[in-house]
Amino acid sequence: MLWLHANADLAALGFERFPGYARLRAENPPPGEPLPRLEPAHFARTQDAAFRGLWGHKRVTPDAEPPPGTVVLGLYERDEPAGLCTVFPAERLADGPGVVAAAREPARYARLLLGACAELGPGPIDLDSWGDAPAVIAVYGTLGFAVVEQVAGWQLRLA
Repeated sequence: MLWLHANADLAALGFERFPGYARLRAENPPPGEPLPRLEPAHFARTQDAAFRGLWGHKRVTPDAEPPPGTVVLGLYERDEPAGLCTVFPAERLADGPGVVAAAREPARYARLLLGACAELGPGPIDLDSWGDAPAVIAVYGTLGFAVVEQVAGWQLRLA
């Protein structure tokens, strides 16, 4: 599988279009609702399950760890992780909320983003989105986040 992000039309080259990358920003985000920290033992498994099958996300190794200087929030349902959001406090960035495949619906993505808003507190917040469906981007808009950059995603299956 080959993934590219470009605003050019790559269909003539055999690529299929997918939702790609979007950077969103809220100058005055909602106060949010706190979420618990994701248990470290759940990180690699939840990261893999939350992004598997979405454009732009590689397979996560079983020993993967969060990037240094981040806070990883967990969305738990029935004591099991249903999603996560990695927050970079120094950059005031929420990096791609992710929801496990069986639970992917816009409301859960919104819940993760609201957790990031609570974690970061008042002030502008940036949000990176990789491969999220248009309905997910739309729900971020209802929370006051506007797209400031967007690039189409393209995928080519290699033999």
